[in-house]
Amino acid sequence: MSSRGNRMRLAGLLMLGMGTAVQAAGLSLAFVDMDRVFSEYYRTKLADAQLKEQADKFTEQRDELVQKLQDLRKEFNQARTAAQDGSLSAEARRAKQDEAEKLLVQIREEESNLREFEQTRQKQLTDQGRRMRNRIVEQIREAVEDYARTEGFAAVLDYSGDSMNGVPVVLYVHRSVDITDEVIELLNKGSE
Repeated sequence: MSSRGNRMRLAGLLMLGMGTAVQAAGLSLAFVDMDRVFSEYYRTKLADAQLKEQADKFTEQRDELVQKLQDLRKEFNQARTAAQDGSLSAEARRAKQDEAEKLLVQIREEESNLREFEQTRQKQLTDQGRRMRNRIVEQIREAVEDYARTEGFAAVLDYSGDSMNGVPVVLYVHRSVDITDEVIELLNKGSE
């Protein structure tokens, strides 16, 4: 068996052992679907809207930079074409050639600026999304802990995840120990 299979078997045995120990102590387990809690928490929706707004602003700014770059390329092509126009004097063609070279340098700078802008803004959006997600997960975790303490649960397990094999880690949860709805209600209380 692969090391992944061994790890999964060990995790299963640990969960089984923990469940047995909790039952032997007369304590109870509860289960929660963290994916569902996260997606139905009103603050998640607010954070998603804020991130979308930031992404829209980023796209708008990027589009302006792209348009500027396209305009420069158009100017460059016109200057380059004029530099090859035999009907112009040699001096006029040389001036157009110089203009085309300056525009080419400017195009390279703007391409570099665009790449840097995209990388910087993408990193900012990713970091902001990660920070928001971490705050929301922490709030959910605290709500789960408070609810579990109040209701006398010894442990709460998340049953939303899959194993490394893509199979749900928890295959069945009886409604009486599924606290997902209660946690969502607790988190969204007063949000309307």
